[in-house]
Amino acid sequence: MTTSDELPATAGECVAMLEELEALKSHLAARQARLAARLEDLQADASARSVGAQVALARHESPHRGARLLAMACTLVDDLPHVLAALDDGLINEHRAEILASEAEHVHSALRPDYDTALGELLGTGAPLGDRALRLAAQRIAMRLDDQAAARRRERAHRNRRVTSWRREDGTTQITAVVSDVHAAAIMQSLHQRAEALKTQPDEDRSHSQIVADLFVSRLTGQITATHTPVALNIVISAEALLGDGDEPAEVVPIYGGAGGPIPASVARKLVCSAPEMGTRVRRLFADTDQLVAMESTSRTFDGLLRQFITLRDRTCRTPWCNAPIRQHDHITPDHQGGPTSIPNGQGLCTACNQLKEEPGWHHRVLHHYDLDPHDVEITSPAGQTVHSRAPDPPGLIPPEPTWTEESPGHWVLSA
Repeated sequence: MTTSDELPATAGECVAMLEELEALKSHLAARQARLAARLEDLQADASARSVGAQVALARHESPHRGARLLAMACTLVDDLPHVLAALDDGLINEHRAEILASEAEHVHSALRPDYDTALGELLGTGAPLGDRALRLAAQRIAMRLDDQAAARRRERAHRNRRVTSWRREDGTTQITAVVSDVHAAAIMQSLHQRAEALKTQPDEDRSHSQIVADLFVSRLTGQITATHTPVALNIVISAEALLGDGDEPAEVVPIYGGAGGPIPASVARKLVCSAPEMGTRVRRLFADTDQLVAMESTSRTFDGLLRQFITLRDRTCRTPWCNAPIRQHDHITPDHQGGPTSIPNGQGLCTACNQLKEEPGWHHRVLHHYDLDPHDVEITSPAGQTVHSRAPDPPGLIPPEPTWTEESPGHWVLSA
């Protein structure tokens, strides 16, 4: 294979090179899996969470994703040699290897060799199976091997029912409910049947999908329209944008996390100046200096306005590449080591990252000393990886370009 940057001259050569590169990516993914499993062997005393977080830092992924990659690597190396060989040979990509490894988690360890052998035979046929078809095939194999385990898996899944939300990038939010398949069918049937009835009304100009979405909101809130429901918003906006002299997007930081993000300046001005019928409480934090103002407390816990301030400043978990909502407010220098309950010594973390911080070998250090300096935290892993966690800039500021700095020979640190 050529390493030249010169592009092919024909469409056929382009396709051939794309296919060749895809096989190379799979081979490299297999190598990464073996390295991740080796890292766990070398740190036998460390928890899987700690090793997974180190994998995440090395691969520029979130800690949750790092844990999944480590789990996949160990499963492939220890239990699924045929699947790992298929990945190495380019028969499947990393994502599909992860699908097969995740399904193996529900197969008893004594039966995994048979599961792996059956998958190896399936992959060896070269059948063009997509993600869903491959997952279903793996589930059928697992069910044939152990029907009772499959039934227990279904029971566990039903106990894990929940509702979550995630902000999309177009001003809407996706709400996801994990419920039993029977309940899901009943919910969707009820919504669609009612939407079909409303659609027949002569003055109805909404689409079927719009009616279903509106019914979903009205049935959950108990109101005819969402404007009847009280709302509380935290808006971080520059003074120029608020007064109409600037177009820098504002930031909405919700109280419960998960659905925040930028909104157009024009929308922010409307939210500040108007409210739904039941009244919207809007807290405005003007970002007309380099950073938000500082706050300090004599309490040993971050609560009240101090807690809200950290949430508004950090917006999401401060661990690099982790975009999870903030769930806990942490002392960077622990309270028992004399760390104050203050804005410089506080950071917002998700639950998993806050627990990871207490694992052996992990160190967080405050690099922020002045109120108007960007809030910066240095994170060091047990393997010696060092990354900087810098709080996002308030609206209206141009963030600096990220740079790599050599702190010692061969040891580079990414900073922004």
